[in-house]
Amino acid sequence: MALNIDQEMARAAKLAQSGKLKPAIAVVERLVAAAPGAASLRYNLALFLLMAGRHGEALPHLDRILAAEPGHQPALFSKAKGLLALDRADEALPLLERLAATEDPESLLALGNAYRQLNRQAEAVAAFRRLTRAAPNHPGGHVNLGLLLASGRPEDALAPLEDAVRLHPGVAELQALLGQTLLRLGRVDAAVERLKRALELAPDLAAPQGHLLRAYREGAQWDEEEALFAEMRARLGDTLARRQLLISTQDALFYPFSGEELRRIASAEATFRVPSLPRPVIRPQAKAPPPLVVGYLSPDFRDHATMHLAGDLFRHHDRSRVIPKAYSVGPDDGSDWRSRIAADCHGAFVDLAAMTDRAAAARIAADGVHVLIDLSVFTRHARPGIAAHRPAPVQAVWLGLAASSGAPWLDYAVVDPVLVPPDHAGHFSETLIRLPHSYQANQAWSPPGSIPDRAELGLPATGVVFCSFNGHRKLDRASFSLWLAVLATVPGSVLWQLAPPDAARARLEQAARAAGIDPGRLIWAPPLPRDQHLRRIAAADLFLDALVCGAHTTAADALRMGVPMLTVTGPRLGSRVATSLLHAVGLAELAVATPEVFLARATELGRHPDRLAGLRQHLMQALPSSPVFDPARFAHALEDGLIQAWTRHAAGKKPADINVEEPAPTEPPPLASRGENNI
Repeated sequence: MALNIDQEMARAAKLAQSGKLKPAIAVVERLVAAAPGAASLRYNLALFLLMAGRHGEALPHLDRILAAEPGHQPALFSKAKGLLALDRADEALPLLERLAATEDPESLLALGNAYRQLNRQAEAVAAFRRLTRAAPNHPGGHVNLGLLLASGRPEDALAPLEDAVRLHPGVAELQALLGQTLLRLGRVDAAVERLKRALELAPDLAAPQGHLLRAYREGAQWDEEEALFAEMRARLGDTLARRQLLISTQDALFYPFSGEELRRIASAEATFRVPSLPRPVIRPQAKAPPPLVVGYLSPDFRDHATMHLAGDLFRHHDRSRVIPKAYSVGPDDGSDWRSRIAADCHGAFVDLAAMTDRAAAARIAADGVHVLIDLSVFTRHARPGIAAHRPAPVQAVWLGLAASSGAPWLDYAVVDPVLVPPDHAGHFSETLIRLPHSYQANQAWSPPGSIPDRAELGLPATGVVFCSFNGHRKLDRASFSLWLAVLATVPGSVLWQLAPPDAARARLEQAARAAGIDPGRLIWAPPLPRDQHLRRIAAADLFLDALVCGAHTTAADALRMGVPMLTVTGPRLGSRVATSLLHAVGLAELAVATPEVFLARATELGRHPDRLAGLRQHLMQALPSSPVFDPARFAHALEDGLIQAWTRHAAGKKPADINVEEPAPTEPPPLASRGENNI
């Protein structure tokens, strides 16, 4: 029976519109078989295949159309889109450049996306700028330009986004991007206004809710923050089920999500950042160690908190056990930190920033890396798609993300027994490598200089100086209220903190007044270069930790400078780092179980300066031999853990938890063997 092509095509279109792509494709396949030379039928088949995500099957049909009619623009465009979906942007690019020559808006949009996929960001920005000029009423150009600019320097994004919002005041995504940019520029109240407007326009838009929560925290607007957090938490399961990223993992750390909730948020972010797992790169058969080739993947080989901690690690790896390679995906700040890491890796420092994820992964694989450690995963400038290509046989997350990655391509998380006790293992999608002391690497300790004069720092000459140099993003209502209670019980004491934005400072001072505390007892520390900041910390008597997300790098900084700290041991990794460090330096009694005990202990110490002095003396005696500030000892423990992980892999075993034991102390070698004189 002859097919009625028009009738059958109408039926296929109706099926496709109702989401029934499989039967729609079957109908059109029969039509194409009956009329193989009909370009319109073959094109519709290709479109339905693309809609169904069957991009590889669509391409031969498009190629057949183009063989007969090379200038068939719809087929050219559809082929380019299919190639982009298949991670073949390099093949799509010449097609899109040809189509975009006419300044066609959709072609310019796809061209920008192709450049972005190829990690050619400057050319992507140029393509999106062309689109905003060629079609100013096309919001896609403004949104994509704003996304790219906002991911870099916020000051570069501000003016284009303000112009875009004037042109398209009803586009929620643009309002949200402007709000996010204002937030990064410290204009918190203006950011709140824009983010709220975005949610008025599109209440179900996920990203602005997380940014608004952060804006409320940075502005110390705790009533609004707590209401929004409760609403977001109540809807967390629903938003994750709909594959929406309500809040980034890095931002979620600052709020009282449980460890299990953080793992689910991280898993959602892994899916959001890498929507479909790419096919693994082909890697050469890694040679069996020794030594083990360990790659460190990070955007933060620069003047950054991660290097302030791990900066000494690379030089202390035992080259008979581990050969470290640094793979940078972040900006080159020209700092001594970056050049030092390159030197400490003996020149094995590779800048992958300009490469695509796949090309970067292929480079790591070609280097024969046995174990790849992702030092960031989802933090700013991170490139999770590289590790998602599985360039190394064993892959781990460590240090830069204070939570599980939730990423199926990461096998292990490096932690310690205090940080993640056995009953917290469910907070992680990864199996665990537990180091014997703290999971936190630190630079070698050296004696601090003299304590600076208090008057030079704006501190009173007498009285106890409590400090908390956590960033103000960690300053929740419960923590600040607890600190004010400490001030109330210790007459003449002050609280020394990093200066927040002006709007937040005014609200914090008002909160102090409401609690009966003179705002003059809140001392605001201006930003300083790291070396100057470290020096001034020594003027404090006791560091008071935050409750939900405690001190990490700042905890190590305080202890390094001889300042004891008080913390509440919390229910998840982000609130247990200070506890881990205190155990490792022999001050476990300063890690308490509840805020009530925290208040009592702070009061006791504040009223007895001799006890505070005794803690400082204990700390200064412990620091020279502490494992916390011994990078060689840390490197050896980390090497043990990685070698055990590799040994399991080489034996064909699945990842399993690894508990690294502290090596037994060894006798020092005879004096002569150390190059000294026997007398």
